[in-house]
Amino acid sequence: MPKTTPEEGAFPTWSETQKYGVSRLAAGAEVEPHFHDCNEYWIIISGRGDAISEGEPYALGPGDMLMTKAGDYHSLKVTEDMIAVYYYGIMPEHGRWGHLHEGVDPPWEEYRKSLPSRGGP
Repeated sequence: MPKTTPEEGAFPTWSETQKYGVSRLAAGAEVEPHFHDCNEYWIIISGRGDAISEGEPYALGPGDMLMTKAGDYHSLKVTEDMIAVYYYGIMPEHGRWGHLHEGVDPPWEEYRKSLPSRGGP
């Protein structure tokens, strides 16, 4: 299975990517502070923006990749119309897809402890 689309989302078991998409963001758009249960990568194709990832500010432009590890907050303010590819790394078993938010979604370790055990003493 060498080809997929964001809509299909079919990935071979050997793939280190489990979800991706293309974002088209207008100048002035913002991606709110959030985190994920897996690593996330943004590759900027065109445009510019100011990001925060893991507490550090970054100016992003064409060719840049922002890499944010699982559980760390990141956000983006678009300063010039942007096209970016995002993709998720390997999602842990029972991991949650999408944007997770402080005060609403518990961090991964806390969430994991709340899952029912798989049996045994």
